[in-house]
Amino acid sequence: MAAFFKSRKPVYALGAFAGFLLATVFVVYAVFASTNSTAAIGLILIPVYGVIAALIGCAVVYTGFAAADVMADRLTWRSPQALTASVFVAVALLFGAAVLLYRDALAVASNPDSSPDQLMAVSQRWIPLWRVEVFVALAQNPSSPGVLLAAMAEQRESHALVSLVGANPGTPVATLEKIVAGSRSYERVAGVAENSQITPAIAERLANVMPKDFRDDLEYRLYQTFVLAALARNPATPQPVFDQLASRYNPEYFLAVAIIYSDRASCAQIARAGEAGGDNEVLRTTAQSQLRRRGC
Repeated sequence: MAAFFKSRKPVYALGAFAGFLLATVFVVYAVFASTNSTAAIGLILIPVYGVIAALIGCAVVYTGFAAADVMADRLTWRSPQALTASVFVAVALLFGAAVLLYRDALAVASNPDSSPDQLMAVSQRWIPLWRVEVFVALAQNPSSPGVLLAAMAEQRESHALVSLVGANPGTPVATLEKIVAGSRSYERVAGVAENSQITPAIAERLANVMPKDFRDDLEYRLYQTFVLAALARNPATPQPVFDQLASRYNPEYFLAVAIIYSDRASCAQIARAGEAGGDNEVLRTTAQSQLRRRGC
């Protein structure tokens, strides 16, 4: 055993291997614990996180050796090795402090029992790491004050954040109206389409779109998939708007599915949606099943 530790290289290798192994276990656990259908893509990050964790493992071993050498009087505190180890320790402490700041802020931001004043205060904190995740939690929190939600709705860099604000039932109607009055990007307005507080005017604004309103056919199809389908599922959507959606020419698959499964769709609307897929036998069979269930 003494011969093994005589050379420090095996210990560095062991530290690197331990770091790589822990990172691999973490990524695999995160992927299989996630409910996201695309989570498996995260497996390709194993080499990236593994290399970073291996370097951290080597740094931990280096620091341990430096501390042991200083205590054994083989090094002084001012030696390059000891100073380098001190830098490693300082970076670790700063990172740990940043993680604590993030976790504390996220706990408040994601708690629906937090007061509006607490949530506003969290939005103004200095959060060096993962600040975006804290604002995502604030955008989803129904207790977030209207002034904060309105400010986040002004974001131009993150359409996803604006969409989360739009889906928040606590977002003021004036803010929802401002969101839908802007860009028709499906990434930006999809949240408003599912908001239970939308007004008839907002629903009409979202539904009154044509292919010419978009840059290309793909963008129009995505708008149908994420916005119009959500609008069709939303109980707050007025019946005339729903009827307008159900009468669209050649609706996209998910819009057709939303109409088929809607309790307020008529038999004729279900049958029409079932034919929207052309040769899509699954869509047609689903529509026929719903027609039988409804006694049509």
